[in-house]
Amino acid sequence: MSAPGVTPPPSSAADLLLPVGHSLGLGDQGAVEVRLGASVEELPLEEFSLWALAHGDPDGGDEPWGADRVLAAAEQAGLADAGTHLDTLEQRGLLVRATPGEASARALADRVRLLPLALGLGNTRVQPQVYRLGRSGEVLAVGSSTTYDLVTWAHMETSLWRACVASGAVAARAGATDPGLVDPDELLTGLLSTLHPLLSTGTVCLDTWGWRRDPAAAGRPRPRPVPPRTR
Repeated sequence: MSAPGVTPPPSSAADLLLPVGHSLGLGDQGAVEVRLGASVEELPLEEFSLWALAHGDPDGGDEPWGADRVLAAAEQAGLADAGTHLDTLEQRGLLVRATPGEASARALADRVRLLPLALGLGNTRVQPQVYRLGRSGEVLAVGSSTTYDLVTWAHMETSLWRACVASGAVAARAGATDPGLVDPDELLTGLLSTLHPLLSTGTVCLDTWGWRRDPAAAGRPRPRPVPPRTR
């Protein structure tokens, strides 16, 4: 489903644009703070609006959510200079393109972690094959048992790829032989293909492990470290 009144150009069935980082809200200087690894990036409201659109179709559609559809949604929302903002966010590591099943997907999985932002609510007797994620009294997203396991356990590994490897190894030890359960590449493809509904509902986020300065970012202010949170 596309934004009302906009017909986006055809998107590859695997063309994905994914946001990296976790919003911390509006900072003291009027910019939105986004935690990226061990640092905090400050995004002007226009850049944050595009970063937020990359989380998924605002209309809840299930088409692949790639750069073309994000830009079409930005046009519908009246966001100026969306293409420039997209390029800037990619350079800062806050947006990443990936194609499930191709080298870009593995490159992404090697550099990000999958972090849960919701609780695992399990399944029910009525729908034993459907696993729920959300908060007490509120279901935010549902998925298969494989997706559920990755969402709830992947944060214990240092990268999404290592989480897929570990998940496949556990399934193999339990006697599974289906490639969709034991092959890390298949697990990664399955997760990425269903990731945007999890991102758009705030069920998960992608984040980096630590922080490494991008040479292409020379001349930009260095992101400040994440301050300790007081109780």
